[in-house]
Amino acid sequence: MKIGPFLGLVLSPLLLTACPQAEDETPPSKPQTDSPAPTPDQVCPGAAGCETSEDKTLYAAAVAKKVTPTGYEIAKAQYLKNDRPSYCEPGLPRGHGETRCGELADSFLDDCGNDTLCPRDDGYEAPDEDGSELDGTPDYFWDCGRDRICPPPFDTPEEGDLATNGLDDDGDGAIDEGPWTAADEDGTEGDGLFQGLWIAGYGNNRPAMGIRDDLWTRVLVMQQGNTTVAMVTLDAVGLFFDEVIRIKERLEAERPNAVDHIFMQSTHTHEAPDTMGQWGIAYPYDEYPFQHGRDPLHMAKIQEQTVAAIIEAVDALEPANVVAGSTNTRVEGFLHDSRDPQIFNDELVAIQFKGNNDNVIATLVNWGNHPEILDSRNNYVSSDFPHALREALENGLPATSRYEAEPGFGGVAIFQQGTVGGLVGPNGFLITGRDGTEYENANKTWARADAYGENLAQQTFDALKNSTPLEDPTLFFAAKSFKIPVENIIFHLGLLTGWFDREVYDYDPNEFLEEGNFPQLLTEVGVIRLGPLSWSTAPGELFPESFVGFDESQSMGLPQVDADNPNPPDLTQAPTEPTIKSQMQSDFPMIFGLGQDEIGYLVPPYDFILDESSPYIDEAEGDHYEETNSVGPKALPLVQDALNLCLEAMAAATL
Repeated sequence: MKIGPFLGLVLSPLLLTACPQAEDETPPSKPQTDSPAPTPDQVCPGAAGCETSEDKTLYAAAVAKKVTPTGYEIAKAQYLKNDRPSYCEPGLPRGHGETRCGELADSFLDDCGNDTLCPRDDGYEAPDEDGSELDGTPDYFWDCGRDRICPPPFDTPEEGDLATNGLDDDGDGAIDEGPWTAADEDGTEGDGLFQGLWIAGYGNNRPAMGIRDDLWTRVLVMQQGNTTVAMVTLDAVGLFFDEVIRIKERLEAERPNAVDHIFMQSTHTHEAPDTMGQWGIAYPYDEYPFQHGRDPLHMAKIQEQTVAAIIEAVDALEPANVVAGSTNTRVEGFLHDSRDPQIFNDELVAIQFKGNNDNVIATLVNWGNHPEILDSRNNYVSSDFPHALREALENGLPATSRYEAEPGFGGVAIFQQGTVGGLVGPNGFLITGRDGTEYENANKTWARADAYGENLAQQTFDALKNSTPLEDPTLFFAAKSFKIPVENIIFHLGLLTGWFDREVYDYDPNEFLEEGNFPQLLTEVGVIRLGPLSWSTAPGELFPESFVGFDESQSMGLPQVDADNPNPPDLTQAPTEPTIKSQMQSDFPMIFGLGQDEIGYLVPPYDFILDESSPYIDEAEGDHYEETNSVGPKALPLVQDALNLCLEAMAAATL
């Protein structure tokens, strides 16, 4: 990774802002914060507002609401880079859902006209006949406004022409195509600004060309006695704790005391709009955006729909029975670890909540892996493999020559992200679908993603066939907020330039950014217990070994360290027991990954290795990408310390 011209320009003023101000300027006061108490902030039942109750009846409800973006502009297909021709053909789209060409071409900001050719390019003959070249207006997108209906001469719909696709105004699932009657009332049409969606998870400049499958906020609310807790899973790459706080505040304003606590996570899909800010628009050859990638309408919709889903679930609470089972997926066809040591957490925990009439309220699947099968060249919004997993659990799977039919459960299916760090991914191997179709690693198609999700659903069906009922389970949770220093210079850039929409604490902006004066982030961890089920939250991407330990049995027969690794982890320095899993002391211990926050990879300090010349900018030799997307080596120990307080409170409770 090289420092591009934009990064070079922005780092200089960044360092200057960290220097002392001139004497005639009044420096702002340093933020003052209280030292954290060595106890959880909230423990329920038992605290004020969630007093202990003799009533042990468990109530539950689940609600899923769409957060799929609707109003947004789209790029012109000819400006997509298409550096993998097998994904799409050059030129205009062939049809809705068929344009998957990845990032914008390097010339997208050069005003080369609709033919994309500049005078320097091979094949250039003359300026565009339509006058679009060097006319001072952007060429890379259809400036038709958020309704995506263009004025004349582009208002005649052609079959499959994405330039004329409008909104699904009548809610029938079909995209309405005009005709154009007037410019957008919000002023987005013809304003020269791209009101599009930037897809997060890989590089910059990857615009959304449409929707492949809906995104959701899926909520489970549990109540027992005076304790009510909401568990929320959002289809997004990640959500900052500050946004979770905003959701809590909005819920409290709309329905005071609806729940005692909200635990919210993201699935970490790499095919959804940027919700964190770091995947926006960038100059070609720069690694970092000059403008954040968040869409305000999408962020508002997430907040609105999540609050509405929680309220609806609280109003729908009913007595519930719970069953749980687990299975080990193993590695083949499911997991790949791109970083040593080769240690996996392949346990899939399946949980089902049923009403007194045996109606399924919710089916939860807790398992860890990156939803990134569709790869960096996909331009269609998707939840990736969780889509097919949830569809299968709710609606069933057909019989094949290899499997019997599986009736759907109905209710709300929820995929909970688990130990996703390390870097655990769904690529690098052959996927064989339930019908026997084989999908090679190079086949980054929706069919491959769906086959993978259905395979996980099959594992879930099998686990629930061997499930056991929870007998009079007690509901408990504890939560602890704390601060983490940000040592990553690129994250400093994100915080101080506005990529990241979150508060920073306990640093003096008039002094150099260095040890003792790094900006700090407020974050949170927690634990939830329901009888033999327990969840520990992780405010980022937790490595499997931080959960299960370094037992060779978790390496699935693979060598823990590649003999050719030029910069291998020193396992003699790896931490020993107790692990997070062993401290949870439950039959079904789970990680609620990216819970309450996404501060990046939680890299174990013993193997936290930075590039000597360009720390956090370039990755160190070997498998050390994760450090470049981590706040720093202090993160995991601080997370574990705060989590231990919650685990100790859970152990001390009478459950």
